[in-house]
Amino acid sequence: MKKIPTHYQVGGATIEVRMVERCSDNTIGETCLASGYVEIADKHSKDDKQSDGSKVNTFYHELTHTILDTMGEKELSQNEKFVCCFSSFLTEAMANAYFKEEEK
Repeated sequence: MKKIPTHYQVGGATIEVRMVERCSDNTIGETCLASGYVEIADKHSKDDKQSDGSKVNTFYHELTHTILDTMGEKELSQNEKFVCCFSSFLTEAMANAYFKEEEK
């Protein structure tokens, strides 16, 4: 998957995906489940630009947080080592997935 959606749903809540110049604290991504959004930064740190591939991985990272938070798994969601590892595998799986073309 090379595209990042503009919205998705988790647990009945619609989550808006915002592409922003910067996230707070200069992180590459941020989730606010209560307000229903995920932000993915174009720039981080000083003025480092995030690559398109990194943005896709960041999307899956933030998606993992929203799923875990919705499940009530706050401790697991705060475990960045787990979230990074899981979302990296998810990114790889989706990037290499094959879908049967839908018949029209």
